[in-house]
Amino acid sequence: MAMFLELFLGILTAMGGFVEIGELTFMLNAGSKFDYSLLWVVALGTVGIMVYGEIAGRIAAVRGQGVFNVIRERAG
Repeated sequence: MAMFLELFLGILTAMGGFVEIGELTFMLNAGSKFDYSLLWVVALGTVGIMVYGEIAGRIAAVRGQGVFNVIRERAG
């Protein structure tokens, strides 16, 4: 049960931190047009946001900088 709650908290944080009202209205309009055939995109996007958040947190913890600062260092 604790593992399920941790997973749910991660999904909730990913959705709450990155999804805004414009995206929600776009998803509602797309859902009304295409029914549930694009629901997999929402699930895949949520997983992608979770993975990005995890990687960004690890980079910030190890380097002591934000992700975009590290990219600017490497890319110029």
